[in-house]
Amino acid sequence: MNETQRIADSYRAATIKGAWYGPSLAELLAGISPELAATPPVPGAHSISALLQHLLLWNERIRNTSDSNPMPRWEAEKEWAEPPIPWKELVARWNQSRDLLEEKIRNFPAEDLAKQVAGRSYPYETVFHGIVEHAIYHSGQIAMVLSMLRPRSA
Repeated sequence: MNETQRIADSYRAATIKGAWYGPSLAELLAGISPELAATPPVPGAHSISALLQHLLLWNERIRNTSDSNPMPRWEAEKEWAEPPIPWKELVARWNQSRDLLEEKIRNFPAEDLAKQVAGRSYPYETVFHGIVEHAIYHSGQIAMVLSMLRPRSA
């Protein structure tokens, strides 16, 4: 197994099933209603749907990056400014994007991992490991939001 296969397997575990630390993103999202997804846990905080939409945005940025299509510049003020996507559509788009990004990572030539990402100062290896870490980080946020919004059983 080469490095791209290992990264793709880690991405799959974090986003579908088999995460070593707890529920994967798909396991967290299962059964969330549109109302719960849109509810911020406290005023000013991100809702589950906002967090998933942010994950989708970065999946698409990375998936669409190539030598001829540089990764867009990061602009903090634009990170959370996209119009909301309805929950069911968002989940469907996330699932499709997730599958396509895993495929890109899995089929990426291992010998090109050290190649610099167009529009960035780091290699593909960094961005591919980074998207796994990004999914884990925001999955933890989603788990915390769920624990704040779901009623506790006595």
